[in-house]
Amino acid sequence: MTYEFYADVFFLTNFYLDFLAVYAVSEVLQQKKRLLRYVICCALGSLIGCVLFLVVSNYDFYLICIHFLVNPGMMVCAFFPSGKKIYAKGYGLMYFMVLLLGGSVEWMYGTVAKGHCYELCLLLTAVPVMVFCFILRKKRKNVHRFYPVRIVHNGKMAAARALYDTGNTLHDPYVKQAVHIVSKDIFEALGGKEAFLTRLIPFSSVGCKEGMLEAFTVESLKIGEGDEEISISPAVLAAADAALFGNRAYQMILHCCISDNMPLEAFQGARSKERCFSKE
Repeated sequence: MTYEFYADVFFLTNFYLDFLAVYAVSEVLQQKKRLLRYVICCALGSLIGCVLFLVVSNYDFYLICIHFLVNPGMMVCAFFPSGKKIYAKGYGLMYFMVLLLGGSVEWMYGTVAKGHCYELCLLLTAVPVMVFCFILRKKRKNVHRFYPVRIVHNGKMAAARALYDTGNTLHDPYVKQAVHIVSKDIFEALGGKEAFLTRLIPFSSVGCKEGMLEAFTVESLKIGEGDEEISISPAVLAAADAALFGNRAYQMILHCCISDNMPLEAFQGARSKERCFSKE
């Protein structure tokens, strides 16, 4: 039996399915980059795959190159810079998505279209991906609440985007106040250890049963809500490692108690479980 190889069809099919898979994975992992980057990475991956198919005579070696070199490289390029866990999760999710999409194409082509309109079947695979991404975004919009905040201390001011987290119940055992979590970049912007007398407080969270955070007190924390601004003076903050925030869209996690000072309707549906900090 002989086969005819159409390089353009091979390239476009792989590029299209890879792009849909990478885009869906970026939504799941919240690793949003420019679409142009995804296009370039998927195009290069498909092009290299096409060249390898033509050049490599041993099919098993070709599969090894695709699965362990080309696809992982494409994933790293698409989400760089990210942690190893993101790359590993992305690699696994991408294969799941590609298998799902490829199986959908074959099912529609063989069952629904009766062996006709392959191109249409291929294009229709984008529909469930778009619906999935739309539902995921809608759900996250209802779950997460973000607020602009300003932290003021000794004439310095740092602005950040904060996530309201009902799971953050961390309290400072020394001054008996609620603790808001900030990135170390914010801590350094306010002067770092030279500007504050820090103290270690115990915490537990998902993925870290026991740990210590550096807590410090600032003059005021101003939280924006519409045209109004809620001020907490003084406020206790704790600096967390950059790994907690990663490439997320916020640099601070507000304590659950701020709902007592802000309009109740602002927190309808707020059920974030990004991290659950609690006192020991």
